[in-house]
This record gives sequence, C-alpha cells and structure tokens, in this order.
Amino acid sequence: MKNLIWLLAITFSIASFGVKANDSFEYVEGIHYKKTNEIVSIAPYKKQVTEVFFYGCPHCYHLEPSLHAWLKTKPKDVHFERMPAVLNNPNWIFMARVYYTAKALGIEERFHKAYFDAIQRDGRAIFDLPALKKFVAPMGINGKQYENMFKSFQVDEMVKKARVKTEKYGIEGVPAIIINGKYLTDVGMATSRNKMWKLVDTLVQK
Repeated sequence: MKNLIWLLAITFSIASFGVKANDSFEYVEGIHYKKTNEIVSIAPYKKQVTEVFFYGCPHCYHLEPSLHAWLKTKPKDVHFERMPAVLNNPNWIFMARVYYTAKALGIEERFHKAYFDAIQRDGRAIFDLPALKKFVAPMGINGKQYENMFKSFQVDEMVKKARVKTEKYGIEGVPAIIINGKYLTDVGMATSRNKMWKLVDTLVQK
C-alpha cells in the first residue's frame, strides 16, 4: 500500500509539472513565432503590432475579419499599423505605392477595405493609374491629385522604408504579424487565426 501511495504521489507530481510546463510554454519560439532578422525601432511607441500584407494575397484578405475583431479588443497602449510587404517584384512595389498613396491622401481606412473588396471579392482589375484614378473619385480625390501623389517623393520614401523593413523583419510570405519590431508570427506558425491573435497579445507584453 505504501508503495502504491508513493507511486501515485510521484505520478501526480510529474503530471502537475507537465501542466505547469505547458501553461508556461504554450507558445514556443521557433515554432509558433520567431525573432525578426533585425530588431526594428518602434519609437515613439512602446508597444506595436504591424500587419504585413499584399493586396494580391487572398490569405491577407481573409485575415481582415479576425484582424478587425482583434483591433476592437487590443489594449489601448498598443499601436497598430499596416505595412505592405515590398519584395523585389514590380507588382509588390506597385501595390505598396497604391497603399501609401491612399495613406498620404488621408483616405487609408476607406480605401483599404474598398480596394481589397474590389480586387479580391469582386475580381475587378484595378491595377493601373487610370483605373485607380476612377476608383478614388467617389472618395473625393480627383485624378490629377491622385496621380501627383502616386508619383511623389513622399510616397517614394514610404515605399523605400517599407522595403528596408521587409528585409529586416525577414518577411518570406504574407500575411505576417510583427510584434514590437522584434517578433514575427503568422497563421501557419500559430496554427489558427484565433491562436495567432492570442499569441500576439502575449508577445506584445514581452
């Protein structure tokens, strides 16, 4: 009987340790997330989450609902921003310019969802300046104003900075989420959208 009690006590201790270990190490670096190639400053913010995306990516489009749900619950001290990935490909560079033109014109929020819906949901081919100028007209932006900003030095610099950050983050695919400029995760690594956002909430506090 004493031996049985002793064995049960040992078994309980091992099981308890396993539970504690699993609780403490629910997310594992190198599996569920990884460090970026380089730490990127997030000043003046102390906590920041960055969504790295590409307008031509259906997975990025399908992430939008869960992203918006997370934005409603994120802590107020966490700054959120979007960043188009800028890989060495004309299409990615063009799409980054599309995003930053909208941002520079002050129509980012309206444009972002409308443009994503138009090309991913509706299959519209809005992939050149003439088509883009027509698309933004209902948003109060005339064609000349849009074209001038699209070709501006201001947008050039935004795209260049995004290209540098794309490399420093170590972006190999999208969508990707960058936390505090030093951690990277995505749906595949985290195994689901829900788990990814829980992981983001954990990492942003590190």
